[in-house]
Amino acid sequence: LLKEPRHAVISRKDADSEQIYKVLKQIPDSDLFSSAAFGGKDLMFSDSITDLMELPKIMDSFLYLREDYYEAMRALRAGNPPAPPQDGKIEWCTVGHAEQQKCDSLQIPHMECRRASSVEECIQKIMRKEADALAVDGGQV
Repeated sequence: LLKEPRHAVISRKDADSEQIYKVLKQIPDSDLFSSAAFGGKDLMFSDSITDLMELPKIMDSFLYLREDYYEAMRALRAGNPPAPPQDGKIEWCTVGHAEQQKCDSLQIPHMECRRASSVEECIQKIMRKEADALAVDGGQV
């Protein structure tokens, strides 16, 4: 069974995604998501799509499609490479200079501190496997 999201409009990072979204939203859904008039199926968009949804600015293709999708694509391209070795090291994500200083001063064996500018950036790092953990207030979850 397919578990990954199947449909996404992905643009270059330097493209104006808001403008792309506005232009696509001007087209009636019946014209945008139907291929019957052109003698085909799933032309440009899947015929089963019913609506476009604009994603938050911080969400990129990796975050939307999820790690499982990228891992599956990587395995297909590389012929199922072995999993990377686990060295037991923890990459702790800190937010800001003060947290980074505190983390560095703890000098915990097998833990390295990785600085980010925001909780959202730390979450992205965790999803990309660039960090393993962070501490947040309950209101930030």
